[in-house]
Amino acid sequence: MTSNHFFSTKHSQFMQKTADCGVRFFRVPIGHPVCGRHHTLTKIVMVMKLTIFFLTTVLVHAYASGSAQTVTLSGKDLPLKQVFTAIEKQTGYVVLSSKDLIASRKSISLDAYNLQLNDLLNIVLKDIPFKYDIQGKTIFISRKPATSPPATFPMLPPVPPLNIKVINRAGVPLSGASVVNKKKRRSGITDATGMLHLDVSPGDVIEVSYIGYETRSVPVTETLAYATSLIIQLEPSVTVLENVQVVVNTGYQRIRPEQSTGAISQITTKEYESQISTDFLSGLNGKVSGLLINNDIKFNSTVNGVPSSKSLFNIRGISTITGNQNPLIVIDGFPTELSLSMIDPNEIKSITILKDAAAATVYGVRASNGVIVIERKKATAGHPRMNFRATTSFTPADDYTRYRWAKDGSAINVGYDQDINKNSIDATTWNRLNTSNSANAETPAYYIMAQQAASIITPDQASRAFDALKDHNNSAEYGKLFQRTASIQNYHLDVSGGSSNATYYFTANYARNKLAQINNDNNRIILSGRTTLQLSERLSAELMTDYQENRENAAPVPDINSIYPYERLQDANGKPMPIISGSTINPFYNKVMMDNGLLDYLYYPMTDVHEINDRTRSTSNRTTLNFNYKLLPGITVTLGGIYEGNTINLRHNASERSSEAHQYIDSYVTQNTDGSLVFNIPKGGFLREQNTKTSSYTIRAQLNYDKTIGKDHAINGIAGAEVRNLTQQGSSAAYFGYNDETLLQQPINYDGIANSTIIGSFVNRRNINYANLFDQLYTEDRFVSGYSNIVYTYKRRYSLTGSIRIDQSNLFGTDPKYRYKPLWSVGGAWNIANEHFMQGAPWLKQLKLRAAYGFNGNVAKLSLPQVIAQSYLNTYTTPYSDALRLFANANSGLRWEQTKNVNVGLDYGILDNVSGSIDFYHKNSTDLLASGQIDPTIGTSPSFINNASINNQGMEITLRSDWIKKANVNWNTGFVLSYNTSKVLKIYQNLTLWPSSTNAAGYVEGQPVGALYAYRYAGLDANGMPMVRDDKGNTSSSLNYDNTSAAFYYTGTSIPTTNIGLSNRLDIGNFYFYCMVSYYGGFKVQVPRADPAAFRPLDGAGNYWKAPGDEKNPDAVMALAGFNDFFAGMVYRNADNYVVKGNYVTIRDITASYTFNNSLFLKRIGMNHFEVKLQASNVWTRGLNKYNYSMATGSYAKPYITPTYSAALFTNF
Repeated sequence: MTSNHFFSTKHSQFMQKTADCGVRFFRVPIGHPVCGRHHTLTKIVMVMKLTIFFLTTVLVHAYASGSAQTVTLSGKDLPLKQVFTAIEKQTGYVVLSSKDLIASRKSISLDAYNLQLNDLLNIVLKDIPFKYDIQGKTIFISRKPATSPPATFPMLPPVPPLNIKVINRAGVPLSGASVVNKKKRRSGITDATGMLHLDVSPGDVIEVSYIGYETRSVPVTETLAYATSLIIQLEPSVTVLENVQVVVNTGYQRIRPEQSTGAISQITTKEYESQISTDFLSGLNGKVSGLLINNDIKFNSTVNGVPSSKSLFNIRGISTITGNQNPLIVIDGFPTELSLSMIDPNEIKSITILKDAAAATVYGVRASNGVIVIERKKATAGHPRMNFRATTSFTPADDYTRYRWAKDGSAINVGYDQDINKNSIDATTWNRLNTSNSANAETPAYYIMAQQAASIITPDQASRAFDALKDHNNSAEYGKLFQRTASIQNYHLDVSGGSSNATYYFTANYARNKLAQINNDNNRIILSGRTTLQLSERLSAELMTDYQENRENAAPVPDINSIYPYERLQDANGKPMPIISGSTINPFYNKVMMDNGLLDYLYYPMTDVHEINDRTRSTSNRTTLNFNYKLLPGITVTLGGIYEGNTINLRHNASERSSEAHQYIDSYVTQNTDGSLVFNIPKGGFLREQNTKTSSYTIRAQLNYDKTIGKDHAINGIAGAEVRNLTQQGSSAAYFGYNDETLLQQPINYDGIANSTIIGSFVNRRNINYANLFDQLYTEDRFVSGYSNIVYTYKRRYSLTGSIRIDQSNLFGTDPKYRYKPLWSVGGAWNIANEHFMQGAPWLKQLKLRAAYGFNGNVAKLSLPQVIAQSYLNTYTTPYSDALRLFANANSGLRWEQTKNVNVGLDYGILDNVSGSIDFYHKNSTDLLASGQIDPTIGTSPSFINNASINNQGMEITLRSDWIKKANVNWNTGFVLSYNTSKVLKIYQNLTLWPSSTNAAGYVEGQPVGALYAYRYAGLDANGMPMVRDDKGNTSSSLNYDNTSAAFYYTGTSIPTTNIGLSNRLDIGNFYFYCMVSYYGGFKVQVPRADPAAFRPLDGAGNYWKAPGDEKNPDAVMALAGFNDFFAGMVYRNADNYVVKGNYVTIRDITASYTFNNSLFLKRIGMNHFEVKLQASNVWTRGLNKYNYSMATGSYAKPYITPTYSAALFTNF
């Protein structure tokens, strides 16, 4: 009797097919048994795999010619399995060896960079009695014969054979698997279908091994000896290569870690993917020392009178004033001008952060802020592989009833209005409210008081009206009407594979983001393709293309902080009601206008959120092509380039029912002498369109030299040139009387409106600014650059590096002393652990001291060698005329901003489980573009010139430890600490010396960036007015321009100086648990003061001074009179007793994951891997001050942090 058997590595017995399928013994054609209800599913999976295979075969040509293979690998005491795994990953060659080899050499220390495969194998097998033989894509390693008898393991004749098929858990045949009959000492290798014919006898033992899989042994029973076929399934090995540092990728160059002299941090795929990341930056937060990513804290600054508020995203502090503060982003070797949303976090293989001059000088005038180098995943040779990931997350809507707003906020607002207006309202107020001269919007309490004073309502009616306002709070109503649970859905699919000569990697990613505010959402799709072709033995090519499309819908949801708590958003029947903010006129005069035939001018937020929308469609594309040619061993030439394009189309549409359209129309209605109305803005909707197009290209030619000379010397160098061009153009246009259904518009008299010959007869509060409606934009930046970087290493102990770059651009001036000024750096490293005197300390795996010095640059664009002018409407002529207004004078001495870097660092590795680094740095940024005084005979002063400077210095600590490192249990910790202090050494700021101007400036000479000033608060005087104490201890409540400047002082910086990230990951079998904790400290925050005049009064706002003695309460709110006094209000809101430490800690992420690797169902449908992840983000926060004020909550009024819950599925087959 003949039979077929299926062998699973999870069981020691054979599984035989029962009579359910009609036969007892059977042959499995693909790799696992099928019968009954599973047959159709198996055929579907098979069709899917064949379809993918044929599609990718059409897209990528698999060239037949072979090519030389090189391997890069460094590390001490590397297990031999890891070395073989690295060879397979980097070359596609499979290594087949016996256990005798592993026993002979359990580990080896290597320092191989672009080493020929043959040379690497010679090193691995040196001094042990083994040899290797390369046949096709398989490397056979066997013991050398003692004499010259026939081979130890002769191939058995094929008669009578047992047909053995080796598969993985997905049923995919394993080509090149080693199959040995241990008793007969005979062996063979599986073919492309995973098959091998081998003679066996009862009592034999078949051993099957394959790199990356566990070796399995199968005893031959009497039944098996007479079977016709046997299927053996192998399980993946738990050995991974993730902890072996192979290479440092700087974007231009790949160097070995021990050669690096600069401050460089790396993040591996495992570290990055430990948590669920829906965007690129969230996966970096808290994992890299020196990198500050904080969306909770805004850096406020004012440049040329224009205020700015930016999230904190920088490396080693802020080193510029008017230039870009963010790090340069490099993707697959080329800097990108596109949005960070173009980066799909699912595609990231590794991230390298270049922090000092030695690491980043090669990027020249774009590197002062540091560089983040992203390397995306690429295909490896082999059968088609497919990965699918689905992620969903949701964030509950805010609960405004939990905010720190006063529970009686409505009563406080009404009471304040009654107290502040009691002496200003009389019997004539009501009539004035009904005329255009006094049409301003006031509070409901004001209207009630005016009606009562005019005897329109009785005191009792007024009292009931006041009570109705005091008893209503719309916090819950607002949340119900305008907020919702936010959610993000993300789906990612990639397909990869190929041969040793041609590989492909295609991805598709779709994200749907439903924001917390109603009618606000966006959708994004990213398509990406990457292929590598070995065109000949010397020439290879790499082509990458990416496409992104984003569609965003935005509706004007009102800010709850601009709505009084007593305002009703809709009536009892659900009809929208107007609110004060945004209406600008009172409802009584609005009725007068409507009675005259005008439209309703009031602002109805419940209407506008459905009648006004901004639709943005943006498309981005990125295409990269690189050719690499091997001139000689160790010498290659790279020629390539990149093109990036981005188009943004914004369409703002306000329908004819919106308040925006109504207010435009009413503001230009004129009345003829006969009383008839002229609608100079026609009835209908309003449409504004803006189109922006950005395109850039970079062409690069580079010579690469990487060679070991003798045993002691190694040189890794590059020299190249670049040409880069960036253009941006845009336009905007507007249409009135627009109908979105018919697409028709109506003409208007822009000349009359612009020249103010057309002025509204009833109201004129929404003016038309012609320059904002119609505009043209065009900019072009051109760069030509030359660069070089050389690394020299002696005996793997001492390294020297040198970099230089010269950039030329149309953004720089014509002064010859600046035009060819190079940016350069030098560095040195001492690998102490490789010294002979350290060989007696095997526990010390790494100890490297490094130092670097050099210069980086940055470009700011508020000044050019040419005059910069802006178009505007000249109102000094009759009629008005178009004109150009000087924005900046021509600056022939314009140059790049320069940062001098000094860095000293120590890298260490202890035993096999502890590693890290310590760095100290000093950055001095000079020639920063900022306002400065110039000769008034030359041009307007101040002008933008290179005259400011900022200093940054700090320390960084990185620690990674594997506390438990076993086959099924692993616990590792990551710890990063960053400390940075800054000081503005020089800047011209014509500031008024009080906090409202200095705190908004962002840069104050002699203080850190983000300096926070406050008054020396001395409490309230007997009249309830705030008092200050000057620098001599004198107190005063008679405030003016003279004495307030002596009473305020620097309290600290508003930017965190200390940033700590602490992560822990615990792996137990197929389960892992991950937690990330962040800490920000060393900065100050100003706690908002309770204010009865605010839209949303905080707790205690009703406790304002009313009578002598109230001032004895240290938290008493100043008297109401103070809120109408500029200086009193400024002192009260900037009192130093409400400046506290801003330090806070946040549990950022808690993640749990389980992998289903052994499910029979997964095997039947062809899956190799199925993983489920659950995550909670922003779990908890605590402000380390007496108010528990944590910036992570988003505002002081919000006392809690809103968590986000995520779930993700990962699978591949």
